[in-house]
Amino acid sequence: MNGTKRVVFGAVLTLWPMAVAWANPATVDVFANTRYSDNIDKRASGNEEGDFEHRVGLGINKASDPGTCETAIGGDIAFVTYQHGTNSDEVSADLNASGNCQPNRNVRWSARGSVRDVRTTTEAPDSPDNRERRNFFATGPSFIAYPSRLDTLTLNVEYQMTRFQESTEDDSDRVVTTGRWQHLFSRNFNGGLALSQSNIEYRRTEEELTRRTANGFFSWQRGNGAWNGELGYSWLESEQGPLANDSEGVTGELGYSYQWGKGTSAFAQVRRSITDVSSEVDLRIPGLDLNLTETSAVVVTAFKVGAGQQWTGRTRTDLSVSATRSDYEASGTTEDRLSSELSLSHKLTENLSGRSSVGYAREEFGQSGDDQRDTVRGQLGLDYRRTRDLTLNASIGHETQSADSQGARNYDENWIQVGVRYNLR
Repeated sequence: MNGTKRVVFGAVLTLWPMAVAWANPATVDVFANTRYSDNIDKRASGNEEGDFEHRVGLGINKASDPGTCETAIGGDIAFVTYQHGTNSDEVSADLNASGNCQPNRNVRWSARGSVRDVRTTTEAPDSPDNRERRNFFATGPSFIAYPSRLDTLTLNVEYQMTRFQESTEDDSDRVVTTGRWQHLFSRNFNGGLALSQSNIEYRRTEEELTRRTANGFFSWQRGNGAWNGELGYSWLESEQGPLANDSEGVTGELGYSYQWGKGTSAFAQVRRSITDVSSEVDLRIPGLDLNLTETSAVVVTAFKVGAGQQWTGRTRTDLSVSATRSDYEASGTTEDRLSSELSLSHKLTENLSGRSSVGYAREEFGQSGDDQRDTVRGQLGLDYRRTRDLTLNASIGHETQSADSQGARNYDENWIQVGVRYNLR
């Protein structure tokens, strides 16, 4: 874009969420930050190129009071420019919005959406030239019946739309129909059965998917611990011209969380899904990246555990470990990831806080595991609250990747970032 277009687009980007926020009372922040990287696109050693990434935007956080209609929106949206032109100017966003209206106890209409940056190809590092924006929107009615005081029957019909900035062959439209029976077995235990069918159409490739799922689900609160899960079977049928592929198998999820007093918490989750790359499954499985250059049908198996400890009123640590496996059915390729992160936050003074984190990730591509990459990253940061509404921040970091395969990159990146954030209301 030329300079004039950038200015106009930046103004639209700034005013649109501001108008939404002011129309409905919300917390609105304006922010600006500059990040310098000596290897902005994480290129192989010897081909590094440094650049300044400038980012200006808005943060919005709003939740309406309980009532017939409830809405919520939260996240950041920013205009990003690169001083030396290493990448194109772009709009970056991490926004989630939801709303529902229930005029009576038998009918509800819901809508939800998200805008976020995703990794285009998982075989390249997470860098500006390997990200694109994904827009997701879903809406539809729910019809609710109460056969008894302890039973609830629900029929949901939802239209879902997914659009990608670059990978337009993965743009999709789908209609999801779900029937659920839920029973309250006790004050702390409920469960039921669900049947679901999704009819998915990829706009550019004209591929059609039909996904059917039958499962049982439960939720159980016991003391300071909470269990939730589901177990069932899924079928995924794909048709593209004369080509047809079928995938099926056991799917489900099991999660447990526990709280020790006010300072210590832990959780664990395991999940297996048969899905496609335009779905929202990565939002439900933190740390999962789906390869948008691959086929649509994918079987995802994921496991994650984590713990948090509030040592004092000033100091907190958090630890998480996750493992994911993605099996792309049509091509027969697999991707395995193991990652861990340890973070520490400490309040140095009344207005100054410090933070740090270290992380490790191992990625393996292909069933033989010959293509293997190990990534280590770390960062240190400071946040200074100058006034109730004004916060200054600064951070430095390093990331390095070592790879065994010939086609993968060995790279190092050092970066530094400074920024300011101001609360308008």
